[in-house]
Amino acid sequence: MSSLLGKIGSKKQKMSTLEKSKLDWESFKEEEGIVEELAIHNRGKDGYIERKAFLERVDHRQFEIERDLRLSRMKP
Repeated sequence: MSSLLGKIGSKKQKMSTLEKSKLDWESFKEEEGIVEELAIHNRGKDGYIERKAFLERVDHRQFEIERDLRLSRMKP
């Protein structure tokens, strides 16, 4: 009975494709030595993350301006 429970308890969890891809990408960056280069590039003006953050800030600012305009028109 205990050996059966041991087999059930020691069952390996399967790795998803996303998890496997993430591990592969991390190991590739380590092997090629491009971790710092990618970090610097993504922090710079041309980085994808920085551009996305900028666009989100602009969108939020535009929403606030439009919201304030709508609210000012509604007040008597």
